[in-house]
Amino acid sequence: MMKEYVRFSRNAKIHHAIGEIIDIVSAAMIPIFVMILLFTYVFRVAIVQGDSMLPTLQNEDRLLVSQLQTRPQDGDIIVINADDAVLLAESGTLYTAEGLHKSIVKRVVAVGGQTVDISSAEGIVYLNGEPLEELYTNTITQLPDLGNAFEYPFTVPEGYVFVMGDNRDISLDSRYVNVGLVPETEIEGTVLLRLYPLEKIGTVP
Repeated sequence: MMKEYVRFSRNAKIHHAIGEIIDIVSAAMIPIFVMILLFTYVFRVAIVQGDSMLPTLQNEDRLLVSQLQTRPQDGDIIVINADDAVLLAESGTLYTAEGLHKSIVKRVVAVGGQTVDISSAEGIVYLNGEPLEELYTNTITQLPDLGNAFEYPFTVPEGYVFVMGDNRDISLDSRYVNVGLVPETEIEGTVLLRLYPLEKIGTVP
């Protein structure tokens, strides 16, 4: 009887140890599963490529981006799918043209219903007739010599946004025919934080 009791006690200890291991693994897997869900449906990490957002963002910066669908606001920095460009025909109808075939990071200058104007003579952007104080840019704003997408002043249709890079001299953005208007459905996310480089971690102006 003593041997049976010892055998039973050992089995109980093994079962108890297995139960504890399962509990530990389960406790570890839950936050991992939650993180996978968050970075699949809520957040993503985007890497800046190029210098079109200088001085605000630099090449190779890592950004935390919210994928939650919210209406963009003036001044938001967003990641957009620029596979196609949306332009305006002479008849006043919108049509789709070939875009950049990649995702890009730009700043929202105007949303649907707002009127944007660009004065190359002054190097100033006007929104609804008022000059924008764009402290985040490092150059004045000019219209492209070739490939100008719109005639100004231009009222952005509902459901679309007009975007520009902060480094206006080199940025391919809504001023150009290969970007044009951005449908809100093609906004992949809004930039929340800079994650890298570590010395610059934090919100982005």
